[in-house]
Amino acid sequence: MTDPAHQARGGPVPRRRPAAVRWLEGAELAVGAALLTMIFALMLTQALQRHLPVAGWVWTGELARLGLVWLAFSLAGHLLGRDEHITLKVVDLLPGARLRRGVWILANLVVAAVGAAFTAEAAELVLNGPPVRTPALGLPMNAVYAVPLAGLALAALRAGANTLTAGPPAGPEPPADAGPPEAPGASGNGRAER
Repeated sequence: MTDPAHQARGGPVPRRRPAAVRWLEGAELAVGAALLTMIFALMLTQALQRHLPVAGWVWTGELARLGLVWLAFSLAGHLLGRDEHITLKVVDLLPGARLRRGVWILANLVVAAVGAAFTAEAAELVLNGPPVRTPALGLPMNAVYAVPLAGLALAALRAGANTLTAGPPAGPEPPADAGPPEAPGASGNGRAER
């Protein structure tokens, strides 16, 4: 599977991901789509309840808020693994593929370390958290923290895998003999066009 845009830029041809990683990405996307659909349905239910002469369900707002948090954490690993998360792409403009690769590895190691620390804290909340329940649904909070735990663990694993398998996105290589840009209307023969 080759990407013509990568080849045109002279960048590395991306390798096909292993089947397990592709399956994991599909599962992460399916969970994200299900959570997004759940949030939409719950918000629509809340809007309808305001205009109908029925008693409202308080738990719909609580579950929609929890779903938004779960959505953010469940897709963190997917976005990190595909380099689609929020980043500053200033380093991609640096000349030299080795320098970009070094910064890519360093950034992913930092993300993996932070993700591992967050995963340890989330595991502590899931395993030894206080016996508190959500107000409307009555869900135990350690069950609520299980989705962020899984998302943070996957993000840490994907960041670690990025240091070994994936390279930085192919940045534009500056041309070696690029001169100043031509003024509009100027031609290469030294005469101005009319």
